[in-house]
Amino acid sequence: MSGIESATSAYYATTQSGSGAGATSGNDDSFADNFDFSEAMYSDPAMRPYLEKYYEKAYAPMRERIAAMRDSDYEPVTVTGPDGSTATELSADQYERMIPGFDKWLELQQQFSPFDFEQQQAAMLEHAKQSVATLEARSPDSPSDVRVVFSNGDQILGYMDEAGGVASHSGGHALQSVVQKANELGLRGQAREDYITREGTKALSGQYPNLTVNHYSDETAPTRREFSQKWYPNHDIDQNYATALADAREHLSQQQSQYDRMQSNMRDMQTFLLGLMEQNAA
Repeated sequence: MSGIESATSAYYATTQSGSGAGATSGNDDSFADNFDFSEAMYSDPAMRPYLEKYYEKAYAPMRERIAAMRDSDYEPVTVTGPDGSTATELSADQYERMIPGFDKWLELQQQFSPFDFEQQQAAMLEHAKQSVATLEARSPDSPSDVRVVFSNGDQILGYMDEAGGVASHSGGHALQSVVQKANELGLRGQAREDYITREGTKALSGQYPNLTVNHYSDETAPTRREFSQKWYPNHDIDQNYATALADAREHLSQQQSQYDRMQSNMRDMQTFLLGLMEQNAA
């Protein structure tokens, strides 16, 4: 295992987390039976000897790498990234300075709870899942969320979606001041749509006497493909959608892998600590 890999392993072993569920053994009176696998264990004096052994186990690979690096035959490891960039691992002294003392490690676990990291990663995983689900529901042939379109002939000046968001194009910059005012007024929903439509029409009609403003509802909104073909004929909506969906699914896969790794690391930690407690009770 390289020094870079060792440092990574130590990080995940000591800062990632999984389920906070407790565990039991066959002895109802044992310490293991009452073991609270949660953030509280880091401040529990009774857990100190068990956590110290886990700390030693977690950093053992890095210490072994440091020892190997101090050997006269050592050659630095160079890692090449996906983009072709290279990085050379740190020196033995730099790695050694990265290892906190046990008391400092305990303090860090309480300040930056592994269980908090798990919650954050779970939230990121859920967000990635929702992003994929949203994209899957917004295929090119699904209804668009366009509600108002400002145009001049075959030139689109801007449009508003059902959430009240506005996109302006060349020639439609006047819409931005209208949107800013709507934001300042705190307008939402239909009141926001009415205001932007009314004031946007006033702002643009002076510049475009033949301004056209089209309104849509859930029932009359064009599909995403129809909207793209009418106003963005040079835009490859299918390719754009395929790329966006592939990127979202890849991101989801990465988030799932990281979450699974965190869960696995914490299960290993829980098993290790319980094993020590049961040995001590035997």
